[in-house]
Formats: sequence, C-alpha cells, structure tokens
Amino acid sequence: MSGRYLLDTNAIIYALGRNLKLPPAHYAVSVITKMELLSWPALTANDEVKLREVIERITVVQLLPAIQETAIKIRRNTSLKLPDAIISSTAIKGDFVLVTDDEKLSSRHVGTAISLNELIAVAPDQV
Repeated sequence: MSGRYLLDTNAIIYALGRNLKLPPAHYAVSVITKMELLSWPALTANDEVKLREVIERITVVQLLPAIQETAIKIRRNTSLKLPDAIISSTAIKGDFVLVTDDEKLSSRHVGTAISLNELIAVAPDQV
C-alpha cells in the first residue's frame, strides 16, 4: 500500500468508537469529511473535542478545482451522492488509498479502496 490514506467519515467514527490506534502513515480527510463529522446534530461536546483533536493531526484536503472536476465526472458516471463523489475524487487526485466501510462508495471508487479492518491488518501490533 502507498502509506497515504484518505479516511472516510465512517472510518474515523468506527476507529474512534473502537479506540483503535492506526498504523503509522500519512493520513488525510476531505474537507467534506471534516464538515460531515463536525456537523452531526447529535454531536456531544466531548465527541467534538475528540474529533477536532484527530482532525488537527491529519491533512485536510480542500476542494480544489481539479478535485471538483473529477468529482463531477465520478458523479455522472457512478450516481454516487455528491459528498461521496468528492471524497472519491479527493483520494484519486491526491494519490491516496481510500479507507471506507461504505460498500457502495468502495465498489464505485476508481482508485484503491480498503476497509478500516484492512488498514488495521497492515500493522496489527499498532492496535
């Protein structure tokens, strides 16, 4: 694997919920993922603090024009929801392996996609 991973919203939620320690690598999220995580209506103050701490330690990829154009093509060709098309595009344009437990997104992503469990299996001694 590339050692560069784009974490989908569900991967972060599941990792935090299971208190997982991810293997050493370069991690990033789309600005869409950041927005999804922090705009959840039932988010507690404690959860927000945890999420902001995670987000501060990783790269947040902004919605650049090249990502926008690729997301448009992905949405047209796959019928993914727009946020998922943006996340997929962000992974492709940034040369990231997409980490997601969303089967629909994973199956329609043109690049490499793995589940959170597959990422953890890369370095099981890090859990």
